[in-house]
Amino acid sequence: MAFAYEQFLLLLLMIFSTCFSSTSSISSVKTQRLVSRLIHPGSIHHPHYKPHETAKDRMELDIQHSAARLAYIQARIEGSLVSNNDHKASASPSLTGRTILANISIGQPPIPQLVVIDTASDTFWVMCSPCTNCDNHLGPLFDPLKSSTFFPQCKIPCVFKGCKCDPIPFSASYADSSTASGTYGRDTIVFETTDEGTSQIFDVLFGCGHNIGYNSDPGHNGILGLNSAAESLATKIGQKFSYCIGNLDDPHYNYNQLILGEGADLEGFSTPFEVHNGFYYVTMEGISIGEKRLDIAPGTFEMKENGTGGVIIDTGSTISYLVDDVHKLIYKEVRNLIGWSFRGATIENSPWMLCYYGSISKDLTGFPVVTFHFADGADLAMDSRSFFSQVSNDIFCMTIGPASNIDIKSKPSVVGLLAQQSYNVGYDLVNNYVYLQRIDCELLSG
Repeated sequence: MAFAYEQFLLLLLMIFSTCFSSTSSISSVKTQRLVSRLIHPGSIHHPHYKPHETAKDRMELDIQHSAARLAYIQARIEGSLVSNNDHKASASPSLTGRTILANISIGQPPIPQLVVIDTASDTFWVMCSPCTNCDNHLGPLFDPLKSSTFFPQCKIPCVFKGCKCDPIPFSASYADSSTASGTYGRDTIVFETTDEGTSQIFDVLFGCGHNIGYNSDPGHNGILGLNSAAESLATKIGQKFSYCIGNLDDPHYNYNQLILGEGADLEGFSTPFEVHNGFYYVTMEGISIGEKRLDIAPGTFEMKENGTGGVIIDTGSTISYLVDDVHKLIYKEVRNLIGWSFRGATIENSPWMLCYYGSISKDLTGFPVVTFHFADGADLAMDSRSFFSQVSNDIFCMTIGPASNIDIKSKPSVVGLLAQQSYNVGYDLVNNYVYLQRIDCELLSG
């Protein structure tokens, strides 16, 4: 009965969101270019930046985080991990791995918040004061009582003077047993614009997390969901968004960015996407290494009728994963190309990684481009810096792993963040297309 009642409350929430939200506030931002600079935990711009963290440390965290993400994707697909309010939470957001963070402000006066962007989540939530177990939050917490524009989302709208609001509860749970709970509310969200001004979006629904359960420093203050669900902020603001990811190995790089609304950069070649279980699935048609097209059996990347397989483009995984047969082909081809020139290396706890002693910048200048080919002629081309990662001063590793690395049944392939470096990736949620444009993000920052 309790579960059914909570479902009823969420249904009311969606109805009230439609009926009582300020339509003028949304329409006023549709033609603007709402921008947020993006950073990651390895950036000097992150408040908890660790200057003594090594490349090996970062790669180990990337491996752990990506493996957890892949396992959680499987759990989502199978429907086996559902939180108490039937909100299918995204993979565990944490400081492990190069999670991408957006800087937005909430309330009046506006309070800056660093939130994880997640293309597999529909929920927008932040830590709120008073807060339990929020000792490692980034900057000031948002206090709804100090914001002149905040009001709670009530189970039954208060339409007369003196009525008491019973706020709708918010909760989310994650793969590593992390949790967030509180209540839903509405307030003003502030974004930058490309002319160095700001733009306000009024009456935005979000979860206010007053009780946070993390096993370690989360490295963020909340989650900004960007999937195509009706309640996603990306859907409510123009139904378009884009993000540009530059060099994730350069801690000083400051041009990664997220753009929401009609001003999103939808450039380059496009490929259609479908949404299943909250994930963006794209149609991969093949892979090339240099001029050589790998001999991949037709249908290898297709989603099966039972929901298994397919290819997901994702902001939550750092490493990419491919079905075993394809990974073996790439593994073999790379070994044939450079295996005779370099001595093999092994990463502790990750024997499946293909690693060699050497330097990417010095030794792989002539390594051929690896290209993922998608439907309608869109390509994602990875140079040696995206296809390999320098895990120590003298060891580099391939950044693509086998889906069998995790004991899962459906084995979806995942295009992770390292593969998306040097690309602006745009999402058209009206026509269901992803745009891939190879570009230096600095060129888009003006």
